[in-house]
Amino acid sequence: MSLDFFKELDDVVDFITRTPEIRALVINGKGRHYSSGAELSSLLNEIRIKSTTDHQENLMEAPLFLATNYRTFLGLEKMEIPVVSAIRGVCLGSALELALFSHFRFCGEDAVFGLPESSFNLMPGLGGISKLASLAGKAKTIELVLKGKTFTAEDAIRLNIVDRILPRREVVQRSLVFAKTLIADYRVGKKTLYLKNYFSS
Repeated sequence: MSLDFFKELDDVVDFITRTPEIRALVINGKGRHYSSGAELSSLLNEIRIKSTTDHQENLMEAPLFLATNYRTFLGLEKMEIPVVSAIRGVCLGSALELALFSHFRFCGEDAVFGLPESSFNLMPGLGGISKLASLAGKAKTIELVLKGKTFTAEDAIRLNIVDRILPRREVVQRSLVFAKTLIADYRVGKKTLYLKNYFSS
């Protein structure tokens, strides 16, 4: 997830928001993985530029690109169409934060999650901490963020981070089918009902 990726994502979110013909959004990685997160070299360079050019009293402010990316993620969350993350393989750092702003999260049995930012003397900066706390609780979130360790799909379902574990090869296809079932009558706030209806059928 490079700086260019985030700029393009912002454009995509804006386009979808302005295009009523688009009725659902499924997010997945192009290859074997969802994403390993932000491109570390460009991220650290942006933070370094921020810390050397700002006055000392402004160092506690978030760099502009983080605030912009956070607003993009909020745009996903506020969409009135179903937003589904289909997670295979690794889903780390900013990628996990992105997934947390989706309305639904399905993952393969081999999925690996984590917020490893503390390993690089950083912290999750795109709203992931508050989103994770609302799902897994404050104590567990503090542990996951400070330790920066990865965790499994089974851990994720236990912590309410994902909604269902599916066979890896079926994650994307079943996410697409699920999204299509919601197109006719999607209402934000009825997540539990939609999951129950789809997975009990």
